[in-house]
Amino acid sequence: MGSGAVQCPASHFFVTCVFPNNWLIVRVLCRFRGMLSLVFLTVFMQPLIRFREFELNVRSGELLRQGSRVKLQNQPFQILAMLLENPGEVVTREELRKRLWPENTFVDFDRGLNKAISGLRWTLKDRVSKPLYIETVPHRGYRFIAKVADPVSSPPALRVDSLAVLPLENLSGDPAQEYFADGMTEELICAVARIASLRVISRTSVMTFKGARRSVPDIAKELHVDAILEGTVARSGEKVRITAQLIYAAEDRHLWSGRYERDLSDILQLQTDLAQSIASQIHKVVDPERAARRVEMPVNSQAYEACLKGNYFRDKMTPDDLRKSVAFFTQAIELDPGYARAYADLSQSYVFLGIFGVARPREVFLKARSNALKALELDDASAAAHNALALIHILYDWDWASAEAECRRAVDLNPQASVTYAHFADYLSIRGRHDEAIAAFARALELDPISRVFKGHFGLILHRARRYDESIAQCRGALEIDPTYANALWFMALSLEQQGELAEAVATLQRAVSLSKGPHFRALLGRAYALSGDRTKALEILNELQELSGRMYVSAFDLAVVHAGLDDRNSAFQFLEEAYQQRVFRIIELILPMFDDLRPDPRWGDLVRRIGLPNG
Repeated sequence: MGSGAVQCPASHFFVTCVFPNNWLIVRVLCRFRGMLSLVFLTVFMQPLIRFREFELNVRSGELLRQGSRVKLQNQPFQILAMLLENPGEVVTREELRKRLWPENTFVDFDRGLNKAISGLRWTLKDRVSKPLYIETVPHRGYRFIAKVADPVSSPPALRVDSLAVLPLENLSGDPAQEYFADGMTEELICAVARIASLRVISRTSVMTFKGARRSVPDIAKELHVDAILEGTVARSGEKVRITAQLIYAAEDRHLWSGRYERDLSDILQLQTDLAQSIASQIHKVVDPERAARRVEMPVNSQAYEACLKGNYFRDKMTPDDLRKSVAFFTQAIELDPGYARAYADLSQSYVFLGIFGVARPREVFLKARSNALKALELDDASAAAHNALALIHILYDWDWASAEAECRRAVDLNPQASVTYAHFADYLSIRGRHDEAIAAFARALELDPISRVFKGHFGLILHRARRYDESIAQCRGALEIDPTYANALWFMALSLEQQGELAEAVATLQRAVSLSKGPHFRALLGRAYALSGDRTKALEILNELQELSGRMYVSAFDLAVVHAGLDDRNSAFQFLEEAYQQRVFRIIELILPMFDDLRPDPRWGDLVRRIGLPNG
């Protein structure tokens, strides 16, 4: 261009793309500096403006140095953006005043501007005497003198409505830090789900790909997502560094990468910053209300780390690992008695111990309740605590109105968590609202499409609805993911029994018993033997359970199951009444088809009425 050409790189680039032969339009539009140019940069250009080792992200409002976020207050950021709109040109003090201090703003302008410029220079490590970035033009204003990378046009807009965060790779070199890498993965999933309006796949599905060497498009296809976030985490003492890259799966196209480093005490800010960067890259609106629901950081960072260890063991979902999780959550509470999350997590571990039936219901569910209520006392917006309380109302209190209220509250607080929909679906299924239950569980599977736990549990939901073929198909899907998942085996066996496939049901339960020596699976196998006509083996298992009860807790409900299979109704109802008095949660299984033969007996209706189950 000649010497008289107007220099306005951001808007000039856009206008010359749209009106390549009309310089008059270019000149007119480029006269409108300030907000118009920033709009062009934000809407039509790549959000990153690069200069030396820095990047300014106009869309997210971030300044990065070599991928790491640099703290910069709003006014210095706006000044830097204005200077970068017109590099090499003088931005006058009057232009800065109009942009940052409108006429109805009553402040000491000179003092405010000098403070903002000083803060900007301090952030850039720039000096007034020998500037690298910002040159003062006496009595006029300021000029940006560093070289700015040429702007490039944005690629066609990509539609990203769903995302999976793959397990972060542990770069610490210490296998004992796997709990930390897994914990950071889950925390990042929650952070993105909390602030952005998109579907984020839950932890249990993405952990299937931990250590897997599969292509991004293949993983995305299996998870039914548009984009994949993958990265690494490294920890050294109290320092944590996460690197991440965002990939558009359909084209295997790299969209963005970043590196974030913080102290452990500031790890939640790291997760939020990373989540907001991801949301800005895929043009997702951040919900301010949901973003404000920050998970609180404990006063003691060791308490946070203890919770990560507790979650690591709880997610293994075995009785021994659940006991380990209880120890770590208890430790977190001892380190920080005001840490709501630790109480909520501890409550959930006690609930799961109750579900496994390895302790007397009163022993675990009362502890679960007290910890859930303490969590809510500290933070009423804890979805995890509401979830735990919902399960306690379902499994121990049989308080159905309160259970539904807690389920709905948990969904409202965390609509991106698959577990909230799974618990709500379980409640609806027990209440006989099968169509609603199936719809709710379908939502859980959208968020957790390859979870063995959810696929198997969906089999139980379908079994309650007496949709046996569909139930068996879901259970087989769970077993394809994990052939050792014993719960899917017994859910499937129940449907096989209802279809008259007794030999296959026995074989399926034999396999379940070989995987889990718990009384529950033995009782179901004893019942299956009885139904298939092998009373001898059924009685052998009944004797085993009675002998075992002298060494460990055996639920009265398990004994009732075998007696019902043997058609010993008096003994069955005797143990069912005992289970009711002990508040054994599995007595709610009276509504399952396996107890249809007991329905004509008035004692069945009496029990169902006292528990509050539907009698239909």
